[in-house]
Amino acid sequence: MLAIATDQDIQIYVGEALQTKFKSHSHATLSLAWSPDRTRLLSGGDDLDPTIREWDTSSWTQVGDPWTGHTYKVNSISVHSSGTYAVSASNDNTVRLWQLSDKQTIAIFQHAASVVCAAFSADGTHILSGGYDKRVAVWAAPKGTLAVALAAVVDASKELVSTSLSNERMISKAEQSLKAEQSFKAEQSLSTMIEQSSLKSEQSLFKAEQGVSKIEQGAFMAERGIARVGQSALQFEQDVSMDGTEGVSKFEQGISMVGQAISKKLTITSAELLATATTIRTAFITGDLFTAEKVLTQDITVDAKNFASYANRSFIMARKFDWNNALKDATKSLAIQTSLPGYIAQGIAFCGKQLVDDARAAFDLAFTFTQGNMDATAFVYLIKAIALFNANRIKEALLRVDRLSADSSADPLACGIVVASLRFQLGTIALNGGRHSEAVEHFTAAVEASTFLAQSAPPSSSEVFTVLFGWNIETLWQMSNQKLILTLLGAGMLGEAFESYRFAMDASDETTKTNLQSWVLKR
Repeated sequence: MLAIATDQDIQIYVGEALQTKFKSHSHATLSLAWSPDRTRLLSGGDDLDPTIREWDTSSWTQVGDPWTGHTYKVNSISVHSSGTYAVSASNDNTVRLWQLSDKQTIAIFQHAASVVCAAFSADGTHILSGGYDKRVAVWAAPKGTLAVALAAVVDASKELVSTSLSNERMISKAEQSLKAEQSFKAEQSLSTMIEQSSLKSEQSLFKAEQGVSKIEQGAFMAERGIARVGQSALQFEQDVSMDGTEGVSKFEQGISMVGQAISKKLTITSAELLATATTIRTAFITGDLFTAEKVLTQDITVDAKNFASYANRSFIMARKFDWNNALKDATKSLAIQTSLPGYIAQGIAFCGKQLVDDARAAFDLAFTFTQGNMDATAFVYLIKAIALFNANRIKEALLRVDRLSADSSADPLACGIVVASLRFQLGTIALNGGRHSEAVEHFTAAVEASTFLAQSAPPSSSEVFTVLFGWNIETLWQMSNQKLILTLLGAGMLGEAFESYRFAMDASDETTKTNLQSWVLKR
């Protein structure tokens, strides 16, 4: 039996005869994978429907809801020989490990560019992936996943275990994709001439704002102001109602008590906030969680009382959605020594386990360790909002960030990054659900909130969000615009899509303009 994916449908052949064909994704289907017993077929969609769908091969009907998580097209899918796990590669720079029983992501692995292909190793214990970053990566799955699945496979099935793509094919595919991408450069001059011809009578609709990061001068906070901030932060957390809609402004009022002379640009680093060593920080940012976990585990082996290593390993477990071990490491860190990174780790882990009240209590204690440092206090506040968002307390999370953004003493850059990232995620969810109007609203908000990134690099302090949540902030502005344009096109709003493209081109720096032109030519 042969399955073929096309722009319109999936076609099933037996021998040379077409047995059936059926509509799969809302747009093109890009990837397919059989389950080992051939009772299921998995399919991956394009940018307009970046979901994975499961099909019953006895009736060719969809099983359950689409698997959501990827934000751009799904380039490849591979199923583990046990039939219990699948791995997918996407243009959103990630590889996702899925559990077939509940269709949930159990781990995410980050590349520096689009990922072309992913497969399980021959022994079934690792994941290999290749992409535009010109490397084949080998990933270790979370403990208790692939090893358990492999044990369930009988010896006779071992002969059938193989990766869907060899390392050589992965490299070849990645290189071919790179060559295709590079070939677009020859077309850029033509694209530019066409664009200039159609837009020459138009004036630029936007000029990137400058001087956003100017620091107000004046005296820093007095001892009394520091005490008020800590008190107000704790009082704020106590006053938040169960639905998170009351009392949210009290923290910002506490910040205002310090006076308007504080800096508007947060300058704290991830090393200061999270007690992260340079090597570990680099591994977090590049998405090399395997190396980070290995180094931290070695540190813990050498010094069993290294509370910072336990806290940082908890962050890794949270990035891998291994919430039990994330909470275990955070609790161990705090048992050795109470600290700011320990309580942040515990708060994130509790949110991952949907224990929101416990998470709030952990973040309450984290505030007491900021010691009046406004940068640290504001970042803990934003981290808490993101963790609550990930625990599906979306209304409360957005309200918290919006209130902080409205405070004159808050850093507009950090708040803008958080607003844009959360709105981008909501837009992707709405788009996957076919709610185009809602998706347009969220992606538009993401574009507006990240406009300051159009002509400038992200502030160094924003790496905290990359370390903790794996956010790719450098491409946030470009990706928000691309998603908005795709959504408008999918809704048939061609004029609005063109206007959005023109706005993005006018606002962006030369590198982003080139990337947007190449992206449009690929469509």
